[in-house]
Amino acid sequence: MHRFACGLLMRHAPMQFLTRIAVRYGGIARIPLGRGFLYLVSTPDLIKTLLVDHRACFMKNTRYAVLQRVLGQGLLLSEGDVWRRQRVAAQPSFKPGALERNVPWMSSMVADHLDRWAERAARRASIDLSSELSRLAQSLSGHLLFGSVFSRYADSVFGLIESLEKSWPKVPRFLRPASRQRQAEKAAQLAQTMDAFDAKFLAMIDESQGSEAACMLTTLRADRAPGCEPYTDSQLCDQMKTLFFAGYETTETSMIWTQYLLARHPAVSARMTEEVDRLPPGRTLSADDLDALPYIDQVFKESLRLYSPIHSLSRVALEECELGGYRIPKGATVMVSLYASHRLPQYWPEPERFDPERFSAAQSAARHRFAYLPFAAGHRNCIGALLAVFEAKLIIAQIARRFRLRLVTRAPVKPRAGTTMHPSREIHMRIESRT
Repeated sequence: MHRFACGLLMRHAPMQFLTRIAVRYGGIARIPLGRGFLYLVSTPDLIKTLLVDHRACFMKNTRYAVLQRVLGQGLLLSEGDVWRRQRVAAQPSFKPGALERNVPWMSSMVADHLDRWAERAARRASIDLSSELSRLAQSLSGHLLFGSVFSRYADSVFGLIESLEKSWPKVPRFLRPASRQRQAEKAAQLAQTMDAFDAKFLAMIDESQGSEAACMLTTLRADRAPGCEPYTDSQLCDQMKTLFFAGYETTETSMIWTQYLLARHPAVSARMTEEVDRLPPGRTLSADDLDALPYIDQVFKESLRLYSPIHSLSRVALEECELGGYRIPKGATVMVSLYASHRLPQYWPEPERFDPERFSAAQSAARHRFAYLPFAAGHRNCIGALLAVFEAKLIIAQIARRFRLRLVTRAPVKPRAGTTMHPSREIHMRIESRT
């Protein structure tokens, strides 16, 4: 395919373009882009080779200057010894025991949020799904990181997130002078918003000094890695920003897509509701309750297959190496499109069909481990994968217990490639009470 045509397709329909390439060319394909090539790796064996077997030959691609400004040198973008220390320090908060201890307050927070839906349900009013789930996901992420301190800053943080979303740069379709000027204005607004965001996070870090409350910040402060100084407030700020954004945005996005799919597949929704209704009645769900929801687990996994919030990942070659019979030059970018790999028909028959039975115990056991990777894979897999499942099951189950969501939006909804894979338009749902 012509280099110019590839560039246009990557800009305007990247996920669909990469899926076509993956299905047609198989394990690895060299795509001409700009002055060089992008190497797309799609099949499970080669994904394992890239992310596990040859991991020392590659580094994470951190080419996004804007993301660097927002997150700094937190866990997502750091490398080497800095990354290893951050990963080890944060890991205890994401182990099963620690997460199970958080389930009661998380469940109560979800229930409190849904209480606000009751009046709308009485009027059969509709909601903007993104707006509602964003606020809930931010609250969960903030309290997990800062404990009760976050509640005093929550409204101002929510406002800064809205400002950040408005000022986030988008690639203009045509580089006219007016669009360049607008981009410059957005960059200035983004910088101002991030300065205010940093100030809020530093204030929360300062206010929590001396607190013994169980939260992520307390865990990081207690880290005493051999030969390392305690984290500075600036380092803590970068780490907390990274965990906050990664935590709330992926939760919000995955919940939007899951509710959208359930609204379009009433038989799946009905089966899921039957499972939830078998739980003992009550307002707060426990960790044991979550273990009793295998079908919700299947629903969420199938939603992630179709619309994983992290739709792609990439690595940069630190040295020349061989991958799938191709010579990968030093400095070349190798990409894995989760969106494309999750649609390879040899691993996922009728790949566009929403079918939670794909994740039954029998079908999952027979599947290649690297055929499904919504949380990436290898040593830099998502540290919050188990947390994401806990939160998702809590939210899905508690919504299903109390409400039915009816799809109001009739226009086609497509995935849009961004920092996460958001829907291309707002999705509105009508709330109906089940009680």
